[in-house]
Amino acid sequence: MSSADFPTALAAALTTRRFGRVHEHAASLESTNDRALAWLGGSGESPAPDGALVTADRQTAGRGRLGRAWSSAPAGDIYASVVVRPGATRTAAGQSFGALALAVGVGLREGVGAALRGCGRPELAERLSLKWPNDLLLDGRKLAGILCESRWRGRSVDVVVGFGVNVGRERFEGPLADTATSLRLALGAAPPARAELLAATLAALEDSLDAFFDRGFPALRPRYEPHCVVLGRRVEVETPGRGRVSALALSLDPDGALRVREDDGRELRVESADVWLSPDHAMPAPCGSPSD
Repeated sequence: MSSADFPTALAAALTTRRFGRVHEHAASLESTNDRALAWLGGSGESPAPDGALVTADRQTAGRGRLGRAWSSAPAGDIYASVVVRPGATRTAAGQSFGALALAVGVGLREGVGAALRGCGRPELAERLSLKWPNDLLLDGRKLAGILCESRWRGRSVDVVVGFGVNVGRERFEGPLADTATSLRLALGAAPPARAELLAATLAALEDSLDAFFDRGFPALRPRYEPHCVVLGRRVEVETPGRGRVSALALSLDPDGALRVREDDGRELRVESADVWLSPDHAMPAPCGSPSD
């Protein structure tokens, strides 16, 4: 499908109320998040409405969590950013914004899973998992990831939810060859059309974020925790001044923070640090990819 045809195909597939109903698509952008943030603020144009979507066939200067480079190739992947304007009342309900990426993860997993079931591969949908705090995995390899950025207006916050999904890639370079996957690789055949996949993802994402901003992360815990690969397993956590420490991942706090117990018995609350499964439970390390 050509870049020019993609917006029309997506509009025909949408089932959302708001997400994606206003849509801007480009063959190439430096960053969909940067464009959505500029549109959110106006920048000489009408500000983006709630649910406005920016997509691109390729990003040339994307970034992941903690400023990591965001690898992008024109291979039929999804690069998308959604403007979310919850308003002051709903901002207060979902004020534990550390869990926002977890709420997005729920939407990604459920949306991609719906698309896989729709193309007759329900067993792959069941093998989707979530790596705290911002990765969607398929068979333990990184399939998609999340970057959320916010702007406060008085007591209200506006959010840009960025995500990338590896859809059409047939190979990865360098360290990504050992840590990432795509739907094409997992299916061994043509993946779902990008427009249909993104439409399913936007519908699930709209649902998960509505729940998050209405009732906070506790409303989504039953949809997140059963699919979180770190809980109950040994991990290594990056800590200020001490480097990586070994610990057991115990639970998630109501605000989405990860609670771990170090080998000396001390409990540690992890809010935004990198987490790896210990070497005997190998897991993709943080790296610059479309889904980081």
